Amino acid sequence: MPPSFNTDDKKSNASSSASYPEAFSRVCQDTWRLCGEGVFSWSVFRFYRARLLTHTGTFDSDKPFLLDLHYLRALTGQQIVSTSMDEIARIHPLNEEQRRRWAAALESMIPDVCLGDRLLGWFVPGNRVDFFSSSDALGQINDPEFVRMFSSIWLDEKTRSPQLREALLGEVRI
Repeated sequence: MPPSFNTDDKKSNASSSASYPEAFSRVCQDTWRLCGEGVFSWSVFRFYRARLLTHTGTFDSDKPFLLDLHYLRALTGQQIVSTSMDEIARIHPLNEEQRRRWAAALESMIPDVCLGDRLLGWFVPGNRVDFFSSSDALGQINDPEFVRMFSSIWLDEKTRSPQLREALLGEVRI
């Protein structure tokens, strides 16, 4: 069965840094606008609610954006990293050195998650991605290729989840 996605009504399109993890709010005081949101499900399992935010409410792959994931089930950090690396490799040519280096970096940062946990990625295209949990800054990967390839899991036209991509970009409401 293919993955399915849905979106809820947008309660508020603009949000201040106060609604984000404290560690993120300390380094970024910007206002972010919701582009779109959806729930990633596979078969009967709901994995997370994803939200895409930018400064304007419109996605531009050259401008900073946030990907905010709220988990709806428990997953190990290893499951998250392994799936992420598999998806990057499915969409992009990925050499073994990149895969090894990026997987090691993610494994050192990405925690196990439970129902209700949150992971936030602050993407700065051409530069870096910073990772945050609800309570902590988890780390940063300073590699423009990683930023582009990692974000493609959700935002590339070849994503495994085209309906979620459309929902995140605000193109459809499911």
